[in-house]
Amino acid sequence: MSYNQKKLYSAPTSLNLEITDKCNVKCRHCYNFWREDGYKKESMTKERFDQLLDQIVDSGIFHIVLTGGEPFLNFKMLEYACSQLVKNNISISINSNLMVTSVDMIKRLCSVGVDHILTSLTSCEEETNDYLVQRKGAFKKIVKNIESAIKNNIRISVNMIVCKNNKNHVYQTGKFVRELGCQKIFGTRTVPPVSTQYGIEPSEFKITKEDILYVLDQLVRVKEDTGIMIGTLVSYPLCLLGDLEKYKDFVGRGCPAQAGHRMSLNANGESHCCVHEEKSYGNVFEIGIRKVYHNMANWHDKSYRNPKCCGCKYIDICESGCRMSALGYFGSMNAQDPLMTDKNNFTKHFQFIDEDKLSNETELKTNFIVPQRLRFRKEKGFYLVNIQWANTIEVNNEIAEFLIKFQRTKKPFTLKEFGKEKKNVLMKLFIKRVVESDEVHNVDVEEFCGLSLDPSKVL
Repeated sequence: MSYNQKKLYSAPTSLNLEITDKCNVKCRHCYNFWREDGYKKESMTKERFDQLLDQIVDSGIFHIVLTGGEPFLNFKMLEYACSQLVKNNISISINSNLMVTSVDMIKRLCSVGVDHILTSLTSCEEETNDYLVQRKGAFKKIVKNIESAIKNNIRISVNMIVCKNNKNHVYQTGKFVRELGCQKIFGTRTVPPVSTQYGIEPSEFKITKEDILYVLDQLVRVKEDTGIMIGTLVSYPLCLLGDLEKYKDFVGRGCPAQAGHRMSLNANGESHCCVHEEKSYGNVFEIGIRKVYHNMANWHDKSYRNPKCCGCKYIDICESGCRMSALGYFGSMNAQDPLMTDKNNFTKHFQFIDEDKLSNETELKTNFIVPQRLRFRKEKGFYLVNIQWANTIEVNNEIAEFLIKFQRTKKPFTLKEFGKEKKNVLMKLFIKRVVESDEVHNVDVEEFCGLSLDPSKVL
């Protein structure tokens, strides 16, 4: 495959960290399928977390997702971890099924800086939801605690794992959670186990290409009707979508594992590149985060891309779809994503920024500022700029050092200071929220930038 070499990072930019692998439910779609009933349960301790925190800070990791299992089952540790991470300028989010949560817990987490929780609700129909999570009464508990969190100023996003049981419930579930006050709903496909030795056949997870497009159509409609944000936590091959203008909310997801951004850690320190992965790349308490990350190189150097994707203009965004689905269905990390169609299947292409229109725009007469929320990490030959939460992009040395200077002084700058010949770069930074301005003259950003920037290009 004739791909250009990707820029490899010194460490991940975000981390999924288990606080405990204990859980109060056994969802039919759980990605921890390989943890059998006799599996020895592990929970993070304060001593172990403090050791890990030193590594996280030293590695320059920007964002931590605290997860499980069910992290609220190890609440004191969850609360402690949140407080320490926030003190070290590391942004946080929590993944929880919200079934064992109390109002007091929510208030305590809010007080230490938690502002977002991702939860699961598989259907707005109680019977279907409780069947899929295999716990009667789960629906009522989840809804009650969603409301409690929102009342206490914690944003809630909902992940809906879609399968044959609930594929017709997506629109109504989106409306339902929007009415509760949730900000986003994800329509995420199931990923099959990599082995049948656990008694779970991949056929239980199969959902057709037509089913997926129907699910996405419902999500697009509920966004139009209610304003709720939509997305997916497991990427869809872009050739499946075809009309990338219609399905624009599902284009930029890609595969965080292949992109080099993410790593997952069990409570005992064992590591995975993808949360659906059984394979460990070493224990961070034995060899450290950087060495573990280095051991994941095949995920990051394009080794796992499907050969049929060679020549596709979207390969650096799509990354051949979900590699764990390819492994689960076909036994190889290089196999096709089962939802793949053909690189010639596009009916409407993704509208990246129009470079010619950008360079011909009326002069920008405004002051720009560099937000204090930006975080920077020096890499070999470039910088990583964290915009917010887990959203990180690559920026060349010259521009990054300019931004660092003006962030440090808190002074505004003009296009003249930035360099008129780099006007297009400045506008890209503005659209990506790397820089901000009170007023940008003669520029309608939505119309001006098309749908989005190409996330595979270094600014």
